Amino acid sequence: MDETPRRAVARRDLLKMSLAGAGAVSLSVVGGRRLLTAAQSTPATAFDAAACYTAATGSQPTKYDKVGDGPFKIALSNSYIGNVWRTEMIKMAKAYAEEPTIKPMISDFTYSSSGNDAGAQIAQIENMISAGAQAIIINAANATALSPVVQKARQRKIVVVSFDNVVDAPNAIQVNEDQIEMGTKWAEWLVQALNGKGNVLMVNGVAGTPVDADRRKGAQSVWDKNPNIKIIAQVNGDWDPGKAQTVTANALAAHPDINGVWCQGGTDGAVRAFQAANKPLVPVAGEAENGFRKQLLTLKGKGLTGISIGQTPALVCVSIHAAIDLLQGKEVPSKISAPLPIATSDDLKPGVNVFPNLPDNLFVDVTIPACGIDIPFTTINEQKV
Repeated sequence: MDETPRRAVARRDLLKMSLAGAGAVSLSVVGGRRLLTAAQSTPATAFDAAACYTAATGSQPTKYDKVGDGPFKIALSNSYIGNVWRTEMIKMAKAYAEEPTIKPMISDFTYSSSGNDAGAQIAQIENMISAGAQAIIINAANATALSPVVQKARQRKIVVVSFDNVVDAPNAIQVNEDQIEMGTKWAEWLVQALNGKGNVLMVNGVAGTPVDADRRKGAQSVWDKNPNIKIIAQVNGDWDPGKAQTVTANALAAHPDINGVWCQGGTDGAVRAFQAANKPLVPVAGEAENGFRKQLLTLKGKGLTGISIGQTPALVCVSIHAAIDLLQGKEVPSKISAPLPIATSDDLKPGVNVFPNLPDNLFVDVTIPACGIDIPFTTINEQKV
């Protein structure tokens, strides 16, 4: 399935990396020399709170007592880590913590991945609370199971911001794209591409996660209106290209008459399954992987058409920025909505929204100009997870 506070960097010292327990890495910013050697970017535009913090439906203005002017201790609690999007997201968070305007605001940045287990993530967040985190950023394994530990954090005046798979809990800020709308738009495009009739394979994400549920909900609202669209099979690709290729290949073996694919992620893997099986290419509605968009470019004359809508990994950066603002007593919406980045086969422009010379396993929608987020791919890719 973007970011930014602003201040000048005064002092350049040393950036220390230390292990903060199993599966966790700590970045202790004490001033200094940048960890990254690649050229750093200057955001395409300055951070614009009004444009970046667009209030979603049901949002309320939220403001907490000021903790201070920074720097702050911030922790990232990730759940599932088994796909490219999650690793790219963590890489973005690490790179963002090193941006010149953000680095002076963070004294300590830690991250940890619990796996798709709500109990393990609760224990993870408990450890972050005990370690003195002033803000916790969460990509949740479960929308509701984390609510008690989130409330515990808030009782201790810890800022909690959830993104992507958000937490359904009072006082937890949410940062996301509209997942229901994304699933809806994929399905609507596919219905149009199939002229309202055909057999569709659904390649879903990680079962049980809020994002997966919302995207399927959006799609179902479209299928319900189009009785001549038959969902011939549903498989779980876990938003991973390799897994998506395997489950799509299995579906093709059982259902050779698939006319279209609705795919939450790992989309380039789903297309490769058709190629490996020597099946005619079909319309595909999928994510914003560079590999999928490269396929849409190179295979356009061979029958592949598609729509690519991205869940930007830069949501983590917006979340970090919002947390820093809340710690400083600034107001943000309780539900922040990022715009959906959409590209069809006809919209692709090499070097702009598809990168033929870069790896397939990049999610290419990583900039949010209104939030001042514009980190180069080279900088993101240098990070270790």
